Amino acid sequence: MKFFGAVAAAVALTSAATGQTPAIEDYVVLPNMSNVRISPDGERLVFVSGDSWEERNLIVFPLDGSQAPLVIDVGDDQAISNVFFVSDTHLWLDYIDRGNWFGIGDDAYFRRSYLMRVEDQHVVELEIGTEFASINEADPRSVLTWVPAERHGGNVRTRVRGGTGYGLFAQNLDRVNDRSRVELGTQDFEMVLDANDRSVVRQRGGRAPGEPYELWTRIGGDSDRWRRVYTERHQLDREFRFAARSWQDWIGVIEWISGLDSTGRYGYFLSETNGSPTGRQPGRRTALFRYDFVEEAIEGPVVASEIADISSLVRDWRNNAVIGAVWDDGRRQVEFFDPDFAELQVRIEGFFPDSNVHLIDWDRAVRRVVVYIEGGHTAGAYYLVDRSSGDVQLLGAARPGIPDAAVAPVEIIRYQARDGLDLFGYLTLPPGREASDLPMVLMPHGGPEARDSYGFDEWAQLLASRGYAVFQPQFRGSGGFGTEFAEMGYTRWGEEMQHDLDDGVDYIVAQGLADPGRVCVFGWSYGGYATLAAMTLTPDRYRCGIAGAGVSHIAAMMEYEQERLGGGSQLYWARNIGDWRGRHRENVDAISPALHAGRVQAPLMIIHGTEDIVVPFEQAEIMAEAMDAAGRPYELVVIEGGRHYSSQMTTSHKRQLYENLIAFLQEHNPPE
Repeated sequence: MKFFGAVAAAVALTSAATGQTPAIEDYVVLPNMSNVRISPDGERLVFVSGDSWEERNLIVFPLDGSQAPLVIDVGDDQAISNVFFVSDTHLWLDYIDRGNWFGIGDDAYFRRSYLMRVEDQHVVELEIGTEFASINEADPRSVLTWVPAERHGGNVRTRVRGGTGYGLFAQNLDRVNDRSRVELGTQDFEMVLDANDRSVVRQRGGRAPGEPYELWTRIGGDSDRWRRVYTERHQLDREFRFAARSWQDWIGVIEWISGLDSTGRYGYFLSETNGSPTGRQPGRRTALFRYDFVEEAIEGPVVASEIADISSLVRDWRNNAVIGAVWDDGRRQVEFFDPDFAELQVRIEGFFPDSNVHLIDWDRAVRRVVVYIEGGHTAGAYYLVDRSSGDVQLLGAARPGIPDAAVAPVEIIRYQARDGLDLFGYLTLPPGREASDLPMVLMPHGGPEARDSYGFDEWAQLLASRGYAVFQPQFRGSGGFGTEFAEMGYTRWGEEMQHDLDDGVDYIVAQGLADPGRVCVFGWSYGGYATLAAMTLTPDRYRCGIAGAGVSHIAAMMEYEQERLGGGSQLYWARNIGDWRGRHRENVDAISPALHAGRVQAPLMIIHGTEDIVVPFEQAEIMAEAMDAAGRPYELVVIEGGRHYSSQMTTSHKRQLYENLIAFLQEHNPPE
């Protein structure tokens, strides 16, 4: 009873209504609390705070109140992406950086990792390519890491800039050059750890012609001797050739073991097969299977969805075990194999039925558990559950400037495309307004092989706070719903992919939710292209358009891709949009917005960052020049120094985007 009462009280603390619309700045600033983690002994929390990347701090918070919270400045031009404890006294920090690390003349994004001693903030920078393996409970002075290293004969070779073979090393937490070998990979084998941090499974191959996948173990029998228990020649599923390059899709039942259960008997893996080399899951969606190392047999699927791929696995840091699976069929779903975690998940979900519940982290006794709630009527909040006492403590709101009363409700809208394909999308409704004949913003996601998810979407919530309904359709070509669904978008840019957007809008209008004469389009990246396509291919359908970082001239974009990173992305683009140099050129030109700027009838804003290396700023310039040549009015918003990904935007860049976005909408599609 104490547990249930404590949760109810904590919920009440986060539900106070203010009736005041948050300022744009409340959406501009970064979350005030994120990446909350607990130390293995359960005595301290760490989280990231600060309004901007330059002002980011780590807050180390003693739970017994014996000391004041420690504030550590980690602001940088790099973006801190992750932090967690690797011992009771040390942290692991990940940053996302950009530079010419690959040495081929072009910038790219990559990760830098560091160790930090909390007491005095002493930092050890790890070699690029180093991956976290496990907390070293046997020796708290070190952390176990995977390093690109392998043994060839009597020689040890460390490969920072590529390769697939990994060695297990114990990295001293305080000294960068103090790293001892635990076990080296042999050739290109990669290893999997058991509950005792011992490599008991290794695997390789299956990813090149004539190369069989091999699975080896030393579970049972002679504990020091490897034996091969499974081998499979992966099938060539399809081959795509373009510009003297080839793309080969190989598929196998077991493509890679991701982790073991707590006993070490079962190895879990994702597969889009049905457990046989020639069989496939419906829609070729990935399902979760397991390999029984005792019976030497495949079992499953253990977990599968009728709509979505199994997207990730939940692991217990204490024993490296896979304890659950996650997927998103419109709402986040999780199935725990561990009964204690399953019970806790269900109990907390009962108090937050409209929200996603994430069990984020726990101490080694699983007495204290960090929980994150997002979506529904919250912009995000962290709680600390004490399982021994039943107490639940509200740690803090992720976005304190956006109270629960100001969070717009999100509905899942299911509809059919004109060719009968079942689709769905997320409709965010403006708080405090009747859901009838609303002004609406159609907001297609980027990618296109990506997806939106239920929860607190910063852009959708900002627009809803200003009185607009926001529709985010999961159109064909989106990722996360199986290979077949993603491939439905290949060569269908500007056609069926665009129809899916229009059909979703028509369905919402038919339900009386939106006013058909008051629908605008706003998108970023692929969504920016879809916005420009809407303005040029269906010029009389939408009231206005805001195209962010979008492709406007596909052939020009392909010229950029041919020069960048050795032209390695040409095959990806050729599969997605067709042969722009030959047989599909006419179609590519037909769906390139800049070539049809004269068709634009509605007000158009083009917005783009000058430091975008994914879709170059040149694409905005090409569209602007085409609009000038056609004598069509438009607005061009230049974000100086702006990058492509929203996660890399500075607060000044976000402020410029949001202020221009809202001003443009209010001028051309007033919410009242």
